Amino acid sequence: MAAAAAGLGWGWFEAGWPRFERVEVPLAGLPPELAGLRIAHLSDFHLGVPSRGRLATERAVEWVEERRPDLVAVTGDLLTRSAGEPLLRSLMSRLAAVAPTFAILGNHDFAISRDPLADRSPMQDLSPARLLSDEGVRVDLRGERVYIAGADPRSRWVRSRRQPSELAVDDADLSILLLHYPRLVDRVAPGVFDLVLAGHMHGGQINLPYPGGRLHLAHLGARFTRGLYRLPATTMHVSGGLGTTFVPFRFAARPEAAELVLQQA
Repeated sequence: MAAAAAGLGWGWFEAGWPRFERVEVPLAGLPPELAGLRIAHLSDFHLGVPSRGRLATERAVEWVEERRPDLVAVTGDLLTRSAGEPLLRSLMSRLAAVAPTFAILGNHDFAISRDPLADRSPMQDLSPARLLSDEGVRVDLRGERVYIAGADPRSRWVRSRRQPSELAVDDADLSILLLHYPRLVDRVAPGVFDLVLAGHMHGGQINLPYPGGRLHLAHLGARFTRGLYRLPATTMHVSGGLGTTFVPFRFAARPEAAELVLQQA
């Protein structure tokens, strides 16, 4: 019993103990003017339920305010319950005051989940941040054209919705795609997006370490869990996320936010 209580106590503590990382991202064909561009990547707040993930999210926003990146991207699962909407709006406003901020929704925002706590709470607008749903926008950074597109998570099941590659343009100096599900990168045609940012996985959330690796109990057999992946079609960064689902614990899967620093390959 004591060991079980200690394990639960640690899991509760870890859920509010965020890790902040600086990740260098080499990209082929990156214009010299965009070398060193910094993108804060956050994901999976899951606000609205009792969890130390709220504390991790608030600390991550404070960290972004200190770092002052060039762009901020948030890749879905903003809410688990609509009760978290006031806090979400406050945090997104703070991020947008730092840098152009773009977000997408995740499956929990539509209550597409086995999580019994989830209610349907898809936001329509997050001004002054820009919420993207199967659309993209162009921004000028350092004199270069940067295109940011965001996919609706329902495109995973509904093939009549616009698929990731359909969101691409051919007149950008840097193209970035926001996905919630990392596995949708398989639907990205080679060369249409320079960088893909995704979430959903929580780094496994409940992991069992073993010599040489970890067993991701929440996502057994997943190809992408967290970190940077160099793929034939593109380069993808998967966030470990900040909140929790089903249970308010994390084991060997600390919440995290990342500052991606773009470099010429």
